[in-house]
Amino acid sequence: MQAPVVRVLGPLELASADGPVVLGLRQRLVLAVLVARVGRVAPADVLIEAVWGDDPPADPNGALQTLVSRLRARLPDGLLETAPTGYRLRADPAIDAVLARDLVARAGDAEGPESLALLDDALALWRGPSFADLADRPEVEAEAVALDELHAATAESHGHRLIETGRGADAVAPLESLVRAWPLRETAWAALMEALARAGRQAEALRCFARYREALAEETGLEPSGELRQLEAAILRGDLGPAGAPRHVGDTPLRLRAAIVERARGEQVAWATCGSGPPLVFTPGWLSNLDAFSDGSDPRGRLVAALARHFTVTLYDRFGTGLSGGDASDFSLDASVDELIAVMTAVGEPATVYASSATGPVAVAAAAARSDLVARLVLQSTYVSGPALFADPGVTGSMLTLVRSSWGVGSRLLAGLIVPGIPSVSQSEFARFQRRAASPTVAAGYLDQLYRADVSALLPDVPQPALVLHYRDDPAIPFAGGQQLALGLSNAELVAFDGAFHTPPPDHADAIVAAIREFVDSSTPAVRQGRRRA
Repeated sequence: MQAPVVRVLGPLELASADGPVVLGLRQRLVLAVLVARVGRVAPADVLIEAVWGDDPPADPNGALQTLVSRLRARLPDGLLETAPTGYRLRADPAIDAVLARDLVARAGDAEGPESLALLDDALALWRGPSFADLADRPEVEAEAVALDELHAATAESHGHRLIETGRGADAVAPLESLVRAWPLRETAWAALMEALARAGRQAEALRCFARYREALAEETGLEPSGELRQLEAAILRGDLGPAGAPRHVGDTPLRLRAAIVERARGEQVAWATCGSGPPLVFTPGWLSNLDAFSDGSDPRGRLVAALARHFTVTLYDRFGTGLSGGDASDFSLDASVDELIAVMTAVGEPATVYASSATGPVAVAAAAARSDLVARLVLQSTYVSGPALFADPGVTGSMLTLVRSSWGVGSRLLAGLIVPGIPSVSQSEFARFQRRAASPTVAAGYLDQLYRADVSALLPDVPQPALVLHYRDDPAIPFAGGQQLALGLSNAELVAFDGAFHTPPPDHADAIVAAIREFVDSSTPAVRQGRRRA
């Protein structure tokens, strides 16, 4: 592995064969902003503001050109590029942040010793907090936070890899360092507890739980999540299973009856059914792959299997994902609504629509347009207005760039939001599931739709009954998303669940299905009329 030249995983440094190159503050600021936007153009006015603030020189563009020219002379040829509106650093392993993301992505696709070696190489690149003394600069802050989160997630992945290969004892010391650096990071504490338990140190694992609970109560007044309490209980029972046991995303294979429908001319969408009973269309969320339901590797498989005991469940893959392969370029909300309506038309009768995560606005828009097809809505962990929920363009822009340019790292970070804290779901496996379901371009296209979708104006046009289900501490779609729906829809009921989940854990499936069945029964016209007569 060639040593990087530009180093920001710690204090910003420019390396050479003779050691670190001394840079003045202004050159360091220019370099920091360029690295924070690596692969994208940093406009000249942004760089000028970062360097001189409210006191620019008489000729700011000329002064900036001089700074950049001197900096370019110290960088590898071709690394710093000039664009019409500013300057850009090429996304190259000569930059340690780029190299780290590449190593982590490759580790996610590798197994065993190879994965561990790649994670070791990635972790070795960090020398301290990213960007160090420059991390609080407005132009740099979002990237510094993202890189520090990547560092923590990489350390967790390294710990899990050691545990999975039977080396829980070796994972203890680095995970203890991680929880010291991130004292309220529950997933790090969970990894440490498991490492200790796998190493036969159950008493210490339980003391870790007590330490975390005390710190959490002191800082926030909250209690540990249900998942961590379940882990504590598993340690008390001694039933974690042998070290190195395989981890699976899900465990409920389904027998699906598959077919094809067109959402637009030449755009084929794969759909399938399972179970028997009244019709229920299960929308795919952000990404899906029908094959993953068939082989049990989709974490929602337990929920779909439970639904299929009472409903004829229809599933489908969004165009460009899973089995709906194709050259997807239209990621508009309207295209996704047309897609859902095409599937429901193929179902052939009014159905309950279960929508979650990214496809909640799609279902709301379809319900407003086609009350003849949408009988009622079940809206789980979703929302009305993306711009109202995801209001920081710096965060959303960084995530979209990460998905497009480093899908391995992006899928891992998103897995930490979508399936956190579920003992039966490995985040690394779920990240691989996402990468199998969609290309970086398609994944970013549908993620951008999630951030932009806003169906607030359509809510008055939705007369159908709606059941809104949401976890109070959902890390991916805030609870406010469920409240948007419950307040905006004229005939909605909100059911709040405790826990920091986005995807429902398998052991919650029966309770969710029971709530859905009660809702469907109570909102069926014949039942409502019978109750009125009573």
